[in-house]
Amino acid sequence: MGNNDQTTNDLTYYYNSFLLKQQDQHKEKYKEFEGWFSASSAGSCFRKQYYNVNNYERNPLDEKTLRLFRLGTIVHADIAEAFETYREDIESRGLKLFIEHKVILEDINVVGHLDVGIYDEKEGLVYVTDVKTAHSYKWKKMFGRTPDTNPSVNYYLQVATYGLGLCKEVEEEPENIEISLTWYKKDDSSIRAQKIGNEWLMESVKYWTTLNVALADDKVPEIGSDNTPVYDWECKYCPYLNLHCKGA
Repeated sequence: MGNNDQTTNDLTYYYNSFLLKQQDQHKEKYKEFEGWFSASSAGSCFRKQYYNVNNYERNPLDEKTLRLFRLGTIVHADIAEAFETYREDIESRGLKLFIEHKVILEDINVVGHLDVGIYDEKEGLVYVTDVKTAHSYKWKKMFGRTPDTNPSVNYYLQVATYGLGLCKEVEEEPENIEISLTWYKKDDSSIRAQKIGNEWLMESVKYWTTLNVALADDKVPEIGSDNTPVYDWECKYCPYLNLHCKGA
């Protein structure tokens, strides 16, 4: 074994240890909202939502997943810093900027942090985009010659939830909002926006309302009941699999 072997081992160990600490700090960010649904979990299995909102123990993330999540966090942080750097310029044009902004929807018990929001008060228009990183296969499915026509439902519901929250805050009607996903390709750093139809605003309301009704009796939803799971593939990636739930 050479010196490089030890260097690699040390780098991996300390970086993963750092990421675990970062994960703990992220949890602290939402501690005051224990018992609330997270906007980022929009579209998820109702049983998973029950475990989330009741703070059940989760399976730990593996090292590779931690690093993948961190990459997304770094991209988000850079974009947020870029907007903050030019906030004065943006707002000099009569626009109000919202970056990493907390939105709260008390009526459906949801809280989240939107990536980028802009409010044109003069025109009465609201723009919200959510940044997502994607590998080449996902990118090709969306923007290739024969794009996948199936929507990324969870992402659409998530950004729609942020949009509803910001509209409520600035007191604008939902029909005055434009929502989108902004994709960052991890392979070559390409960036491309994907506009989302406003029908997803009402779909998000429907999802959260149905979820609140389903969990109103404070019982774990039965497998096979409404949205439990929403997709069979969810179980494979669920942090509660084999810990509290055997899956579908």
